[in-house]
Amino acid sequence: MKNELSNALTKIFKSVCPSNVYPRLRMALCLVVLCTLGLSLTANAGGKKMCIMTFDAPGAGTAAGQGTFANGMNNPGSIVGFIRDANSARHAFLRAPDGTFTMFDDPNAGTCSASCGSIGNGQGTRAYAINPAGEIVGFFTDNSAHCHGFVRAANGTFTQIDAPDAGTGPSPQGTFPSEFTPMGINSPGQITGFYVDASSVQHGFVRDHNGKITEFDPPGSILTNPNAIDAPGDITGFYFDANFVGHAFLRDTNGTFTQIDAPGADNTPGSGNGTFGVGLTPNGDVEGVFVDPNGVLHGFTRSKKGAYSTFDVPAAGTGPGQGTLPESNNTQGTIAGNYLDGSGVDHGFLFDKEGKEGKQGNFTLFDVPGMGTGPGQGTIPLSNNDADTVTGEAIDAGNVTHGFVVEGL
Repeated sequence: MKNELSNALTKIFKSVCPSNVYPRLRMALCLVVLCTLGLSLTANAGGKKMCIMTFDAPGAGTAAGQGTFANGMNNPGSIVGFIRDANSARHAFLRAPDGTFTMFDDPNAGTCSASCGSIGNGQGTRAYAINPAGEIVGFFTDNSAHCHGFVRAANGTFTQIDAPDAGTGPSPQGTFPSEFTPMGINSPGQITGFYVDASSVQHGFVRDHNGKITEFDPPGSILTNPNAIDAPGDITGFYFDANFVGHAFLRDTNGTFTQIDAPGADNTPGSGNGTFGVGLTPNGDVEGVFVDPNGVLHGFTRSKKGAYSTFDVPAAGTGPGQGTLPESNNTQGTIAGNYLDGSGVDHGFLFDKEGKEGKQGNFTLFDVPGMGTGPGQGTIPLSNNDADTVTGEAIDAGNVTHGFVVEGL
């Protein structure tokens, strides 16, 4: 599948340590800075004005595969992510609501970026998620190519995270908090993610705010990938069973698992398809994506009582590897993500499934201007907050990645 889910799964299947990889601005301010900052202003379906701004963190490389990778955003409007510099080394960033950047690296991060021999290229620091208190979580690669998690406090101090049973050798072993997701840390500071053991098997973990780590796997899992943790500490994600079928899961605070299989999901043994949990809302809804027997992606939600609903962006493609791919949700249940059209190009959407403010479950679609129009290029939203501000990654025609912010949705 040529999409973010397949990229994530490919990294997992290969079991490699990934190496390639704000008060809300008022609309009036957005209009004022439009002329001076080169922002794009368009009208959405409801007649409101939508402000789209791209950004590049200091030091970001400008060659294919390099650039600025914006991943997570909190309700105050701060954005975190990382850059790949001109040597493809990784450096994390924090972008404040006013647009200023703080670049940072874990003190123990490796410094080799090119011609690194057996340890591989692309050492450095990656940030994926930030909570309302400004705690940032991600992972870093050290000079021996081993991966460790970290949490960076709002005052800039780092705490290293290593699951007790994580392997201590080079890639693919290590600990990966909040990998591939902006929802791996909650407001109390609990963190979820996965670790890879000495046998290169992937397992889930949760770390409480005091630093205690609990390791877990849903029953029957051969590969566990947590994606989101809510304020009480419930966790969703997915796992693969022995038949290589994906299942979403809900792990409650007592450690009890509920298996989730969306209606219409392909559960054919060996297919690698199935159901994949992405996010959680405060009322207990799970949102995610499933793959049907034709290889098409569809969004779904599951209520706390077990009722399912599915959704598809009308403009999404209907061929293999195409369709609708939710990436995150805010506390009100509004979902952000991307859809792949019939040519495999990525486009952004915001889906208000509850119909708040009279939207009646409408989609709002958008594209970052000037991005590429080839397969795998375009607009990929990765995080949205309660102000319906969206951030993510936009890939241009030269396959350089840029961060973006969309307001007024």
